[in-house]
Amino acid sequence: MNGKLTVYKNIAWAASIIVCLVALFVGLVVAAFTRYGGEKERDDIVLGETTPAVQLGPITVGRGENDPIDVFEPVPESEDGGQAYIDSLTFLLDSAAIGLRDYGLLSGGLENQQVWGSNAGNIPVADLAELSIRYPVDGSIISVGNAAMIAKPSRLVISVGSDGLSQVTKEEFIAAYEALIRSIRENSPDTQILCCSLSSVVPDYDASDGLSSSLVGEANEWIQTVCQETGCPYLDTGSVVRDSSGSLMSEFASANGKTLNSAGLNKILMYLRTHVA
Repeated sequence: MNGKLTVYKNIAWAASIIVCLVALFVGLVVAAFTRYGGEKERDDIVLGETTPAVQLGPITVGRGENDPIDVFEPVPESEDGGQAYIDSLTFLLDSAAIGLRDYGLLSGGLENQQVWGSNAGNIPVADLAELSIRYPVDGSIISVGNAAMIAKPSRLVISVGSDGLSQVTKEEFIAAYEALIRSIRENSPDTQILCCSLSSVVPDYDASDGLSSSLVGEANEWIQTVCQETGCPYLDTGSVVRDSSGSLMSEFASANGKTLNSAGLNKILMYLRTHVA
């Protein structure tokens, strides 16, 4: 009896081995005639497993390859603020735009008290750090800081930088301009300071101050740098009176080729009305 059981067990084992060999053979045949179709995307995530880093190309942020990255964007065009907006402004002007005071183009004409400037009209760049102006309310000569402390203007439009421009370096220009802004803010922290671009000079300008359209173009970049570093809005007012070469258009220039005439100043005022900061 035991001999028969042993025979049956051996037969069962043999049959099992044969089945396994047949299955292995079938698998080899299938693998041999089936092409590899690439790695299947995984649906599972194994904790602690690391994946190779993906190499990303350079990131561009809305500018062309050769566009400058250090230029402060000017205030964009807005709805017309009207005469009421112009009446809300106080102006600090050098000789290029002092006609706004001397031509009586603001509300009240020659009696208007919105413009800060020197008696002679010119404001050398080198003097900006310790600038004194004629205070329009009483005609006294006081510092810009004291004028800001007394008047507390809501918005102060600054258009200075053309007087004595050829006598200063870029670093001196920026340092003096920023010192001017600091003195205003220290005495009137709530005043919004708006910095304007320079208008330029006519193409045949040959005065002894050494001013040129190319130098004005450089100074306008320096003013943008000041705006970047101080957070002041930049108004490209000069763009409305310059031609494509960067020169002041003759129809907007007075006889000296630098100071804006009434037509040029009215263009500036309209720009301000339609670029409310």
